[in-house]
Amino acid sequence: MGAGNHGGFGTTKGMRRSGGLIKLDLQFFASKVFEKGGHLSEESFVGHREFFLGKSVLKIRKEMEKYGYVTEVSPSNHVGSKAKFIVVKNENKIRNITMVEVTPGSKQHGDVAYVRISTNDIGKYKIVSDQKKYVPGKGDKAKVYFPRKEQKHESDF
Repeated sequence: MGAGNHGGFGTTKGMRRSGGLIKLDLQFFASKVFEKGGHLSEESFVGHREFFLGKSVLKIRKEMEKYGYVTEVSPSNHVGSKAKFIVVKNENKIRNITMVEVTPGSKQHGDVAYVRISTNDIGKYKIVSDQKKYVPGKGDKAKVYFPRKEQKHESDF
């Protein structure tokens, strides 16, 4: 069948002779929420906002690092808060995120999980897990979004 004794098709000698490894573009494996170079636009956030919900600080941080963000994780300074912050150390015009706050819930906002993203050009955005329970904070300037309802496919009817 052409597989030989090694169990695969063809030869692997060509790769050895080329003398190098294939460099992977990590952005190819990354989510669609970020645009080229790690830029977050309002359109990309609105279109892929659910990406942030239900993810740990480390998963969001790892995704940001695929786009060249240099980050540091720090806890909240508020007593009793479980929020964590991803602070960006190298923002610029392209990598426009300055900070991401990941909160499992707080009494102040109706005890619902949310993620708030601050940028240096398009403002602040917040994705909140539960629209019915959410209580807006006083003076909060973030644009608030909620998860979209699942849309039924034709095969589901």
